[in-house]
Amino acid sequence: MIIELYLYDKFDKTALKILKLLDKVNLGFSVETFSKDLSVEEISKRTGETVRRLPLVFVDGRQIGRYYDLVELLTAKGYINYQGEVCQTKK
Repeated sequence: MIIELYLYDKFDKTALKILKLLDKVNLGFSVETFSKDLSVEEISKRTGETVRRLPLVFVDGRQIGRYYDLVELLTAKGYINYQGEVCQTKK
């Protein structure tokens, strides 16, 4: 699973939650940061997908959404349970 995060370069609580969750399940990921001054149109051009707001998570080249979308995906794939506890570490 290839995970890419697109974040603003300023602190964001949702971005922090995403980073903590991925660290907790021990999944590798890449991060690209953007200035808040950059328009969502320009960010959309760079990501190749329509972006309305950041942070945004892509998995295997597909936009999945934000924090809760990532939680749903990790739950469905068996990485975490519905309480957010780690079920197993996959590589």
